[in-house]
Amino acid sequence: MKAKLLLASALLATTTLAMAEQPIATVNGQNISKKLQDYWVAELVANGGQDTPEVRAQILDNLVAGVIVEQEAKKMDVEKQPKVQFALQYAKFRILQDVLTQEYLKKHPITEKQIKAYYDEQVAKLDKKQYEVRHILVNDKKTADELLAKIKKGESFELLAKQHSKDEGAKDTAGYLGWYSPSSFVKPFASALEKMKKGELSKAPVQTEFGWHIIRVEDTRDQPIPSFDSVKKQITLNLEQQQRNQYIENLLNKAKVEYPAVPLKK
Repeated sequence: MKAKLLLASALLATTTLAMAEQPIATVNGQNISKKLQDYWVAELVANGGQDTPEVRAQILDNLVAGVIVEQEAKKMDVEKQPKVQFALQYAKFRILQDVLTQEYLKKHPITEKQIKAYYDEQVAKLDKKQYEVRHILVNDKKTADELLAKIKKGESFELLAKQHSKDEGAKDTAGYLGWYSPSSFVKPFASALEKMKKGELSKAPVQTEFGWHIIRVEDTRDQPIPSFDSVKKQITLNLEQQQRNQYIENLLNKAKVEYPAVPLKK
């Protein structure tokens, strides 16, 4: 998205910045300034790119192509087309919003304390355990009771799952679902799972919106907790996005917005 905004901003700014302060190319009499190239290079470097002669040459080629396209579009009165006017206005809106929120974040950076607090909050919400689960899913309680009785008498859970489960995905794996936290399942299934131990079979079929389940826990383990350092960057990005959204919402709340009394026609 940032790359698209950069390209859009560069193309929109070509005419504005193509002043006489040291052109690096002239296209049909229209100058392209070094300042515009420098701006693009700076953005690339800020996002992990490199400032090399090859990169600058490629950028210049892109700017030249942009000017040529812009000139041809003017000849064809392309800018007068409603769709083009909308696209240009929308690109301007996105660019201004991006820059405005970036400036806001520079003045109100996310702190280490905020990041750590968010991390601790999310860790506290995690389930304490993960369960390795198999299940058999059927439509009615009678069938579920019959299958559960067969398993308790020694018949193969895996074979019965292949023969009777309507969960097509798990049916192919003999009812095996894999390792999951209880919160990954719908509430009745999760509640039953949390009461079970390694090797245990559900005492009775469990009803959910999908049908009736016979559950078996293959194994349990402690919930893996990601280290703070491993998720710090992602948390920072999440908090920055929240802060951007809050900033825009605050602007909306302060603005005087009026709508037509008569509903707009579709």
